[in-house]
Amino acid sequence: MDLVQVSAVWLHSLATVVLLGYYAVMALIVIPVLRATLKESALGRVIPDIERRALPLVLGAVGVFLLTGLSLLLSDHRYLGLGHVVDNTWSVILLVKHIVVIALVAIGVWIDVVVVRDIALPADELGRTAAVRRLALGATLIATLGATVLLLTAAAQAS
Repeated sequence: MDLVQVSAVWLHSLATVVLLGYYAVMALIVIPVLRATLKESALGRVIPDIERRALPLVLGAVGVFLLTGLSLLLSDHRYLGLGHVVDNTWSVILLVKHIVVIALVAIGVWIDVVVVRDIALPADELGRTAAVRRLALGATLIATLGATVLLLTAAAQAS
């Protein structure tokens, strides 16, 4: 048993749980409960606080993904190199998976840079309401894309 490989898979899986778990809980539980129980002005304080508290975990998970993902990719016998991204089924699945991951990260950056700012400092209450809706949509998209990444990972392992 290769302990480096086992550690990389474990850390990659742990980062998946942290990232997807956070966005799924935000989309399915936290945002709906906050919207139902807090006034709009309170949302402007609470949601940015939640996001600030979660940001180190999210960034840490992304960092772990980058390091462990690169290690796992380079150590896989099916990886044929950058110039061979469509030479086998595994490579095509990994290409699609990484395109989905890039979209997922882009949505996360949009949430953190634009949406949370619009919640904290809206032009008016309608702007805040719209930003909270965008946050819910973004979190749902990330959770959905994350589930897609897991499906593609399973397909790659089975190929």
